[in-house]
Amino acid sequence: MSSKAAALHHLTTESTLTTVTRELKYLWPFVAGLGACGYVFLKVGLSVTDEDVKNSKFSNPNKH
Repeated sequence: MSSKAAALHHLTTESTLTTVTRELKYLWPFVAGLGACGYVFLKVGLSVTDEDVKNSKFSNPNKH
């Protein structure tokens, strides 16, 4: 078997869990950052009330 065929065979026989485990070693900073930013974004976004939107000069630029 040539090295190209051996590499292709290796990729097709590897389980999904093995691939995820291997790649997570390199991607964990991205996953952690995405989780942290998502948490902050949702926390801030869900804390805005209708009263805040009504009083905002950004959502009602012509009323101020």
